[in-house]
Amino acid sequence: MTPILAFELWEAVSPFLTLGVQVIDLALVGLIVFYVYRLTKGTSAIPVFLGLLAIYLIWKLVTLMGMRFMGEILGQFIALGILAIIIVFQQELRQFLFSIGDRASLKEPPEWLLKLLPQRNQEGRKAFPVEEVVRALDRLSSRKEGALIIVQRESDLTHHIQSHTKLVADIYAPLIEAIFHKECSMHDGALYIAVGRVRGVRCILPVSQSQHLPVELGMRHRAALGLSEVTDALVWVVSEETGTISLAHENELRRALHPNDCREIMHELLNPKQG
Repeated sequence: MTPILAFELWEAVSPFLTLGVQVIDLALVGLIVFYVYRLTKGTSAIPVFLGLLAIYLIWKLVTLMGMRFMGEILGQFIALGILAIIIVFQQELRQFLFSIGDRASLKEPPEWLLKLLPQRNQEGRKAFPVEEVVRALDRLSSRKEGALIIVQRESDLTHHIQSHTKLVADIYAPLIEAIFHKECSMHDGALYIAVGRVRGVRCILPVSQSQHLPVELGMRHRAALGLSEVTDALVWVVSEETGTISLAHENELRRALHPNDCREIMHELLNPKQG
């Protein structure tokens, strides 16, 4: 291929390459905006986020129209607005960064890599004792004894559990029931389960700041939803008033679950091969 022919070919193809890069650029920006919106949805930060996004779009519009002075004013306002967001919403930004770090990190090898590991390592991965947790939830629900149970998955919860009393034990339904008995000193706060064992009690969790929760939900449900907003943990709640079982997971609260529903969810998310 002669240099002249190669140049002509590049001249013909370069506009399409430029257009493709611009499409990818817009798609990536859209994904980032959508992800930030999902993380801030229902919190006090969402009006500020939407307001700043609107000002940014107006700034780009006046810049394209050649309105230099208005563009400079809006550009300075956006820069100051970002600084104000960092100062005012530092707690929300801290949780946002923790969430990104938790979900971007690889806590377990992928399935294809597990097949290449020695057989003894695969056998060491015990199934989660679903029936023990389901039995405890069912009995606590029938007695209307409030409970808050955290089951860790991939996210590291140590950054989000503000304080707790260390307790390492195997997972048994009678133990869970005894912890949440009204006369037990450990019934306040949450029970923390990780890597197939009980790891702590009396756990203090971040409370959700969502403005869209029903007024009848108490602090247990708000704490469960607060942890689910920043981690992928399963947070089970038993209402002390009604005895209903709820699950907070991935920023959603599922209420009035039957024990069979709890069993299916835990098998699906914790023991996918056994479910």
